[in-house]
Amino acid sequence: MKKITTVALALVTGVALTGPVMAAPKPGPNPDRPHAERMVEHMARELDLNADQQARIKTIMEEQGQKMRALHDETQSRIEAVLTPEQREKAEEMREKRREKWEERKEKMQERRGKE
Repeated sequence: MKKITTVALALVTGVALTGPVMAAPKPGPNPDRPHAERMVEHMARELDLNADQQARIKTIMEEQGQKMRALHDETQSRIEAVLTPEQREKAEEMREKRREKWEERKEKMQERRGKE
């Protein structure tokens, strides 16, 4: 259990450093639908889940997503509290560059999907 917690914390910390990019919609067949909903549909197809299982798994995934977002926000706040104003400004510039690159990749992916 300790190993899982350590790995999860390391992943969340890494995610925190990516900044608001994580708030961008996930690429997929329909980015307007929540990730949990798409995952449950995939699991339902692959695992032949009944309606009750689908509903319960969707609830679990949504709850965990909220917890992860809260932990991400807390981690980001704690990191920013350690930085100087100049470092915070530079970190924001880094996040903005990451956002721009993400948008470029997202557009390319959408173009490729449109051609298929």
